[in-house]
Amino acid sequence: MEWNNEKLNQTIKQFQDKASTDTEFRKLALENPPSAVKQVIGLDLPEGFKLQVVDNAGAHLTVVLPDLKGNEYELDEIELQNVAGGYMLLYVDDDGIPVYSKAKK
Repeated sequence: MEWNNEKLNQTIKQFQDKASTDTEFRKLALENPPSAVKQVIGLDLPEGFKLQVVDNAGAHLTVVLPDLKGNEYELDEIELQNVAGGYMLLYVDDDGIPVYSKAKK
């Protein structure tokens, strides 16, 4: 069986239902989430898939970091405002400092 959104949603529901009634399973879910998933549905998580389980006690916040940006140069907010305000980026010098010129109208 292959993973898809429907299978994922079904698994989450089964996982939560079992964790809400089975103390031993709940402990396994907190300590080894992939093993707990396999116990519920008999499937391993997809390669590279990470699952974090937290107990509903206290405050938790999970922050998902964005993809790492490559080396290509992107304008920041100030640079975008300068371009929109009639300045244009000529080049970026060897120190990484952008050099602007007032756009001719």
